[in-house]
Amino acid sequence: MRKTTDRGKKTAGAVLGAVLSALPVLFMLAFLLLPFLPWVRTLGAAEIGALLLCAVPLAAILIGVVVVLVQRIREIKGGEEDEAKKY
Repeated sequence: MRKTTDRGKKTAGAVLGAVLSALPVLFMLAFLLLPFLPWVRTLGAAEIGALLLCAVPLAAILIGVVVVLVQRIREIKGGEEDEAKKY
């Protein structure tokens, strides 16, 4: 008997997982940067450097989540629904 799969559900699950993973990081980034927006022009180099030191790793996490999501969607479209089955 042929096993049927619903690629739309798998894609929606991947997107939902990515959104739920990225949401806390987005909140942390927003709570880090938004309070300083009114004073951006008055901040010195040290303050901007400290903000970037905290914001860049969070941005890297978000970029990583998007890259993994794109890879997973390509796997689903390519027919490899469950990458773990190979192992």
